Amino acid sequence: MHSVINWQQDWRKVSGVPVKSPVTGQLFPVTQHPEPLYQQDLLPAAVCVRLEHGLILAPFACQLQTTLAADRRLHFLHQSGTKLCLELSPKLAKLNGRGLHWLAAKEQMLATGTPVLQLDLAFLQLELDLEELYCLLYLDSPVRIDALYCRQSRLAAGQDPLFIMQLKKPLS
Repeated sequence: MHSVINWQQDWRKVSGVPVKSPVTGQLFPVTQHPEPLYQQDLLPAAVCVRLEHGLILAPFACQLQTTLAADRRLHFLHQSGTKLCLELSPKLAKLNGRGLHWLAAKEQMLATGTPVLQLDLAFLQLELDLEELYCLLYLDSPVRIDALYCRQSRLAAGQDPLFIMQLKKPLS
């Protein structure tokens, strides 16, 4: 499968619905993720971010869900059914939750910008023997997305768009 993302460096040339970044860091195409599994470009609307600090925020008004060992995959579910998924390293499972400090309850309804999770990046990098910690972010939507835009840049959580979606009909 190949990416459906349109890479656009100038946001002024793009209109649509922004999806704010839940993390702060440097955004890259998913093929640049350090873990080989993610480099295969299996998810068409996926990117990766090299994390600069560990605070994860709700990108929009949503319900928080988690899956996988150590709750390392976060699902931010919008009322329209659109879901932004954030996946942390599979290596986190061996730490049994250490280094993850939950700030919001799972299954809770969250307002845009609500702090969800604080990662202890220094601890995680030391324990997992990683120079840097990356996350995978991908969009899943039952709403038809005509175009999905992203730009390779530094992101500030809760401020900068991760994606801009162009839709046939508005999100409810």
